[in-house]
Parts: sequence; structure tokens; C-alpha cells
Amino acid sequence: MDQLLLSWDKPFLALSAESAGNAFGIRWWLEVVRSWAGRSILDCGASPTIARQALDAGIGWAICRVSAAQFRALETYNDYRGRILPLRPPSSCRHNLRERPHDSL
Repeated sequence: MDQLLLSWDKPFLALSAESAGNAFGIRWWLEVVRSWAGRSILDCGASPTIARQALDAGIGWAICRVSAAQFRALETYNDYRGRILPLRPPSSCRHNLRERPHDSL
């Protein structure tokens, strides 16, 4: 991550692979992004628990696919408001592992 930041002259956010929070965990993502955790998004699948732990660990945003009621409950916490995303954000096709936004990894 540090080498990428040195070679890239434009600001960006690091976006994990789909459900990486569930598959590899928060510690793994923190090791990947290091001191840039606040400028990263961890995809936590359908786990609100992992999403909350990720945000508490200093990760900037978490993707969490939950019901509307669960999403509203998470948004009641000031520290989480606006930092939990119900869908993956679009990313540049050139730097995305998927060819089309709806493709699954």
C-alpha cells in the first residue's frame, strides 16, 4: 500500500474484495492498508458485527448488506452514521477485478 501511494499521484480509497471482512478478517485488512486504514473500505458481507468492529478499528467505511431495519439501527450510532455502505461503490474498470459492476468475484 505504501509503495502504491508513492507511485500514484491522485487521491484514492482502497476497496477490499467482496466479503473480505468475513473471509480474511479485520486484522488482515489493517495489515494490507496499514496507516491508510481511514482511507479504505472493507466489504463485510452481511455481517453487521464485523462492520462495526471494522469501523471501531479505524477503517474508514464498511460495506454491509443487511436489511433496511438493521441498517437503520446501525445508523443510529453517531460514529457509524454515513460510514456503513449498503452496496459496493463503483470503481474504475481499469483497476477493478471485475469486468462489469454486477459480476461476482
